[in-house]
Amino acid sequence: MSLTESQKRKIEEEEKYRAQAKSKYSPVLDSKTSRNRIAAALLAIFLGDFGIHKFYLGKPVQGIIYLLFFWTLIPGFIGFFEGIIYLLMSDKSFENKYA
Repeated sequence: MSLTESQKRKIEEEEKYRAQAKSKYSPVLDSKTSRNRIAAALLAIFLGDFGIHKFYLGKPVQGIIYLLFFWTLIPGFIGFFEGIIYLLMSDKSFENKYA
């Protein structure tokens, strides 16, 4: 069975419409994360007192807790060790955890 040109055009238009609708309503999963592991580690090591790395990683509540307690120096120690942990993580595990 052979399709006419108008039937082919109609099928193409329907496929195009479905592809647009699918991309519009379904989330696009990007394999690359917008967060860099090295940047997060450096922020944690050098600015861990203020929780900047937590804001960078999308955890603002934890970042605010770091800000509230920065004067105790405890967030600085924790941030330093978190930076070391970020450096020792593989890219894949960092992406799985913080993507």
